[in-house]
Amino acid sequence: MAAAPANPAAAQNFSPPDVARLILNERGGVRDSTGWGDDILAALTDNKFQPSRENICSVIAIASQESSFNANPAVPNLGKIADMAVREKLGKIPIFGAKAYDMLDGMPDARHSFIKRVRAARTERDLDLAYRALVEYGAGKSSLDGLLQWGLLDKWIEEYNQISTVGSMQVSVAFALNNARGEHWRPITHAESNAVRDRLYTRAGGLYYGAKQLLGYETGYDQKLFRFADYNAGRYSSRNAAFQAIVAKLSGQKVATDGDLLSYDKVGRAKADVTNSETALRALIERYALGIDNAALRRDLVSEKSKDFTNTRTWSAVRALYRRVTGKDPAFAQVPGIQLKSVKIKSKMTTAIFADRVNRRYGKCMALASQMQSRPILMAPRSFWPD
Repeated sequence: MAAAPANPAAAQNFSPPDVARLILNERGGVRDSTGWGDDILAALTDNKFQPSRENICSVIAIASQESSFNANPAVPNLGKIADMAVREKLGKIPIFGAKAYDMLDGMPDARHSFIKRVRAARTERDLDLAYRALVEYGAGKSSLDGLLQWGLLDKWIEEYNQISTVGSMQVSVAFALNNARGEHWRPITHAESNAVRDRLYTRAGGLYYGAKQLLGYETGYDQKLFRFADYNAGRYSSRNAAFQAIVAKLSGQKVATDGDLLSYDKVGRAKADVTNSETALRALIERYALGIDNAALRRDLVSEKSKDFTNTRTWSAVRALYRRVTGKDPAFAQVPGIQLKSVKIKSKMTTAIFADRVNRRYGKCMALASQMQSRPILMAPRSFWPD
């Protein structure tokens, strides 16, 4: 179930020092643990989530796993890795690739070039700011300043920005930007887009958006493990992975249980490509005469990232077929099978390993939280935008 909205009149169970104790129990030596506790409680109340032990421990477990409670964590050898990535990407461009690299090493001047900033980068924010500076410099040189400032190029800009998850909870930047667009009921300007990114690199902002991404939707899961897996793989990925497993069994075809029934671009838009999940579903529908044409199937699959997918004809028909064929109730959720790859990951990591580690941290936190005394404390909401 989703995190319950907070009742302003209700007493809060944990104070910042209480949360600090839970943090230090999870990871000793965290600097300003009381400040972290304050911001965790603020993140929950500002999002209208109950400051319950379950929600507090969920946030603590993710922040510990993702960053060891560091608002802007350093990544070993990031500058060297990023420089090599730029060289590799430009090297794929015939003739002009090497010249483009040399140009970037001299823009806007030799002492403060884009490439030098990349080489010196220690954190994701360093790389992010270097990319933003390059975009703004290029827009100014090509007279695209107006389009840039009004946010008309932001979808394109975001697609090419390699920094896609940031902050203490490694929040999806696409998620945070979509949330900001929803709150404004209009396209956001380039300055507002940058403000969202800047806020993600702060302790308070990273926790605010992280708590929203983690707790701000209904799941129907009977275990926290699946919500933690979703945090890594995407909302409803555990539900969708179980659905993919059902499709694989019924169709006899190989289907990836990655939680994505469709394929997506970097900013989260569904592509027209037909995935192996969609291919298997088409075959299944034809074999068992379920009466769902390809267009109707696609319309149903487009809703896979929301709760609404469980109200579609495809969802109901496939699960009913599974019951009829196997005589068993289909599983509602399973951890997606995803191998994670990133410059930030130094050893083997999968969504299953991630979710299990977070779940263990959560259990450790809950064990202490259940023993602690609670006392009421009231906190005022904080503003969305930074001062």
